[in-house]
Amino acid sequence: MARRKMKVEELAEELEVNPRMIRVYKDDLEKAGIYIESERGANGGYFLNKNSFLSIRNFNETEIQQLQIAIKSFLSKQTDESATLNRALEKIKAAQRDHDLNSRHFYFANDYLINNEVGNASLHYKLLYEAFNKRNSVEIVYMAASTNETTRRIIHPYAFVVYDENLYCTAFCEAKKEMRNFKIMRIQRATILEDSYLIPDGYDIRQEFPNLGFIKDPIQVELLIYPPLANRIKESIHSDDQVIEELDNYVIRFKATLNGQQSIRKWVLGMGTKAEVIQPQSLRDEIKQEVENLIGIYSK
Repeated sequence: MARRKMKVEELAEELEVNPRMIRVYKDDLEKAGIYIESERGANGGYFLNKNSFLSIRNFNETEIQQLQIAIKSFLSKQTDESATLNRALEKIKAAQRDHDLNSRHFYFANDYLINNEVGNASLHYKLLYEAFNKRNSVEIVYMAASTNETTRRIIHPYAFVVYDENLYCTAFCEAKKEMRNFKIMRIQRATILEDSYLIPDGYDIRQEFPNLGFIKDPIQVELLIYPPLANRIKESIHSDDQVIEELDNYVIRFKATLNGQQSIRKWVLGMGTKAEVIQPQSLRDEIKQEVENLIGIYSK
């Protein structure tokens, strides 16, 4: 469910069995009512029909949210555990996708790490999430990014968004009489109030996200990604429309529509020599200029 589609050989390697056994397991699962779909071809493989997949019921919604935040916070300091914990995070996110409430009110715009140890971000997130569950208003003292001035606000939490290494609370602000995004790291103090509020029926952060002001125009990106990072990229879902083409020598061609050129540039630069931008040309030129600037710094 987390990886969307896997080949028989990949499943066999994961479960440490002969590929023949995967087909046996598939038959056994289907007898139990869990139907495994398959697709032929170079990009084919086995995948789960979400409508027939059994829900993971040993996590409640709050536990899933806390595990996601805890893993991302831990990974910001213990990068050597990234392979195992990122895979665990994928499975947790797969469980999350089975919870309609979570899907409509918690949005992962990207998978960058969050440093929740700055200020009281972790504590304030937990408090805001508690208020969201109870539908209680929250009084916050908030520091503006541009002026560092603090203001007192009363907000109604509607949703939470992870975007560009930061966690935000999307909330109705009583003072401004409109929806605003509050970076949780900038909250100086938060107090749950007794006043209650209602979230409109059908509110869905996935539909609202493009209008929240986080991003500008989406960008269609094409990359060549080389091993060993190629395997890691294949294990993650970076965009709903991503296409991965396997080339010779374990290289992959990655195509997807991504959000935020600054975030994309940071992501590509983080892969170093293991990624090459093919399209768009503007992003390729920016990466090239950044590399030339680095050479200039390190040549001194």
